[in-house]
Amino acid sequence: MTTEGTEVAAASVRPVEPTRLDFLDALRGLAAVYVIAYHLIYIPSPNLAVPAWARLWAENGGTGVTLFFVISAFSLFYTTPARFKQRLPWVSYAVHRIFRIAPLFYVWIVLTIVRDHLVFGASHPWWEIGASTAFVFNFIPAHQEGFVWASWTIGVEMLFYVVFPFMYVRVKNVLGAVALAIGCMLAWMFTQVVIDYLKISPAASASMHQWFFPRFLPEFSMGAVAYFLLKDHIPRLKQNTQVAGALGLFLVLAAAYLYIAIMQNTGQLGLPDNRYAKAICCLLLVIGLSLRALKLLVNQTTVFLGKISYSIYLAQPTAILLLESVYKKIYAASSGGMAISLAFVGCFLFTLAVVIPFAALAYYLVEKPGIKLGKRCYAWIESRVKPRDVLPQSRRAA
Repeated sequence: MTTEGTEVAAASVRPVEPTRLDFLDALRGLAAVYVIAYHLIYIPSPNLAVPAWARLWAENGGTGVTLFFVISAFSLFYTTPARFKQRLPWVSYAVHRIFRIAPLFYVWIVLTIVRDHLVFGASHPWWEIGASTAFVFNFIPAHQEGFVWASWTIGVEMLFYVVFPFMYVRVKNVLGAVALAIGCMLAWMFTQVVIDYLKISPAASASMHQWFFPRFLPEFSMGAVAYFLLKDHIPRLKQNTQVAGALGLFLVLAAAYLYIAIMQNTGQLGLPDNRYAKAICCLLLVIGLSLRALKLLVNQTTVFLGKISYSIYLAQPTAILLLESVYKKIYAASSGGMAISLAFVGCFLFTLAVVIPFAALAYYLVEKPGIKLGKRCYAWIESRVKPRDVLPQSRRAA
């Protein structure tokens, strides 16, 4: 998938962008839409009535975040080798990550402050705003969710970006990635014991158990496992298109089967947290769609949704809050034996109709300019660093 062991050139070399993987974009889009279903239940007050057939699926919509985490690690392992074609690969990595996440997030910090003042008559202390601006709120017990709705994932994601380089230089193959996943699970189990001994309030302890960054490292690690499986082993299977297609379909169906079993609490694959079992389902889904990009899941619509998925994710909680009166009218207008089903599906589709155009606008007006600004920022930094003929062996691409 990418060239390994490439020496970094002395002069500034523009990185060769890896081929964009449509199935990853499609999965990002599906994940963002899935999270909407989850928030659609719980944000409106009173909570929306959900038909029996949709309840189990919608109540587990948080799995969309797990899928995001798996894809995030996979993408970083996939794209990082290209950065070693630049003179300052890890500087390039850091600048790109900051400018990919921060601009839109800062816009939502401002929008949240305005929204909370106008809608709730509430304000936020400067330390809370500062913690979100610096992406360190995950370290503050009882404030780890962040005051920007759904931003707890941003706090976790940014900390993962910090530790990723250490993972990248140490993990070289599938066995290393599996060992990383197991080690991260053990580290979280130990961290939970430590949390219980801290002299903090019950609310702070509960917050740490639910939102603290180490809990989610095993999910990111599953993305590393998926990457090395696809990089080192799957290419041989792809030489036989029939076998690859059949295996891809099997893995997608296996992911669906295991996920339903986990949702029904029939097992969590012997893992200490059902989030990790769901992450394995996400891993199987990633590999399956890489082998067979089923049109039902990977198509122009889902790929587009994936490109604007970050904007969708941050926009949808506030959109759902502001659309609460519309939902009530939709439920009041629904009648007949399928009333709840029609109302819930109608609210879901109406939410998409509102969120997607707004997210697309944010993507083109904020996200893309932020990415371009990051590239210019890196070029400026590189232009002021004295070129070196060859970097030490330890700095070569893994």
